[in-house]
Amino acid sequence: MFDAAGPVLGIDPGVSRCGYGAVARGEGGTLVAEAFGVIRTEPEAGLPERLAVLQRELDALVGELGPCALTVERVLFQVNTRTAMSVGQASGLALAVAGRTGVPVFHYSPNEVKLAVTGDGTAGKPQVQAMVARLLTLAEPPRPADAADALALAVCHLGSAGLRAALAADGPASDRLTRAVNTALAKESGG
Repeated sequence: MFDAAGPVLGIDPGVSRCGYGAVARGEGGTLVAEAFGVIRTEPEAGLPERLAVLQRELDALVGELGPCALTVERVLFQVNTRTAMSVGQASGLALAVAGRTGVPVFHYSPNEVKLAVTGDGTAGKPQVQAMVARLLTLAEPPRPADAADALALAVCHLGSAGLRAALAADGPASDRLTRAVNTALAKESGG
């Protein structure tokens, strides 16, 4: 199921609507959308049945696409407790599927994704959709927004791969880069 050469599978978690988007590197380093859409569950069904449907669909996606990584949106704050619970439950299922299949998992906040895709951490959904379409050479912005958000997660991960490699490398340059990143993170968190 885990394929080191496979696409990155982005998951925008939710029990009612769970967005997914698989992005791979094409010729010349271009980004290519291999699959995207939304897994929907019936609102009238009980929560256990809805979670079972979501788990089966996520299992099938991972089995079919053989992703090299799974990226999941990290929710930092949620005003609506019910929405937060739904997102957490769907996120947990995605993590369980990844854990069972050996697919590495990476988390990105909505602001990190917006910044990586649009250059603006406060961009709105229409801006994200338009930039995802542009970056992936799609004829039109992906809809619904959950699918676009999932594709944006995958694009964000692929865009940050070079930074992660530099941070993991040995040597003086990686030491300076690590210090710079840690300093920036400390300033961002108020430390």
